[in-house]
Amino acid sequence: KGEPLPLDLTDAAGWDRVYATAEKLMAEFKTVEKLRAFESALLQKQRELPTMIHLAAKLATSKTIMASCPPVFVSMVVAMYNEKNRMSTKEEHENGENFLVMKAREMGWLFEAAPNSSWEMIYVDDGCPVESGKLATERIAAKGIRNSKILYLQDGINNKETNFDDIKDTKDSQKGGAVTYGMWMASKEEHPGQEHIIVFTDADLAANLAQTGFLCSNLCSSPTRMSCVGSRYDEGGIFCNEKGAMGVTKNFELLAFRDFQKRLLLPVLGKGRDTQCGFKAFKAEAVRKIVPFVTDRKFSFDMQLLMLVALNCGGEPAMGSEAIVYVDSLAESNFYQQGSADPMAESYKSYFNMLGRILALHDLYANQMTISADSKPMIEFLRSLTLETFSKMMGTMPRMDGKPDWGRDFSVADCKGWAGL
Repeated sequence: KGEPLPLDLTDAAGWDRVYATAEKLMAEFKTVEKLRAFESALLQKQRELPTMIHLAAKLATSKTIMASCPPVFVSMVVAMYNEKNRMSTKEEHENGENFLVMKAREMGWLFEAAPNSSWEMIYVDDGCPVESGKLATERIAAKGIRNSKILYLQDGINNKETNFDDIKDTKDSQKGGAVTYGMWMASKEEHPGQEHIIVFTDADLAANLAQTGFLCSNLCSSPTRMSCVGSRYDEGGIFCNEKGAMGVTKNFELLAFRDFQKRLLLPVLGKGRDTQCGFKAFKAEAVRKIVPFVTDRKFSFDMQLLMLVALNCGGEPAMGSEAIVYVDSLAESNFYQQGSADPMAESYKSYFNMLGRILALHDLYANQMTISADSKPMIEFLRSLTLETFSKMMGTMPRMDGKPDWGRDFSVADCKGWAGL
């Protein structure tokens, strides 16, 4: 009662209420089935309810699932670049999320349910100009933050670490180099008697790590399952922003069209809707198999990781996804243009750039996929788009009502008409 619709990621007291509510829900609904039913009831009126209750319900389900999961060791990898403000408390900086403390709290709270399992946080400095790694090391020591350590991509370059010789300078990496370096170093660890699971996430608090129970359970469900992504757009997933629980982002057409591109150009990725969420888990054996083949060191590296799982680790059956609650954190983002005069133009630019990445991955792996001849006219049309024509097409496309039209196939004729070509 009296809880605001949005969740303020910088509000420590707000987080206390999230966990207290999750504990109450676990006490009231003692089985996964009952918690799932409660989540479903919340979904029926999701925009009317505070983000806090949606997240608390998801955390309660995750922790209950974690209690019956086989023993695991989770290495949680986070890239850091210009993170001085976000690692601060709100008292120290208005955008401070205190993420070093809060991520350890998230993991610690979840693993209370799994005494035979354990975890670590691995933060990787991506050549940060404000020395995020040094600042984090000092904070971890001063605050006694447990199970947390710092790596430096520069050390990997200096030591000529296997599989990273294409990175001559930290400037060659934009998140992707740091994350895959952290994943690779984690994959060298030995954790006998525990399934070693390596997850990467972002430095912000958008994806609460106490939802890792879903990823662990999914990966442990089958010996052939090698990856699992946290999804904002699967049934039961909720995207939240400064207005509250939105269900999915407001850009329904952009999401549906990107889903279409993915199905057309990268069919081996299967039906998964959310390839971009910064919350993805892999078995360590898969990491050892795929990281040597990663060539993308930029922001779109994670789609290549999923491609490599599909092509080298057993195809679509090797890939899982789990619905999560995700709370957007844009204030200190390294790739979102804050305060843009035209937010829609920024969105068009972002999705157009992603189209370029999807086309590049298509070209890289075309000889390992089955692409129908009927797809060729649309593929050539997508190649011909400029930012201007892409933006016009997306802006003119008929609006979708209530949610993205998942699974829709678009025609070249319609797209050309919307683009004014």
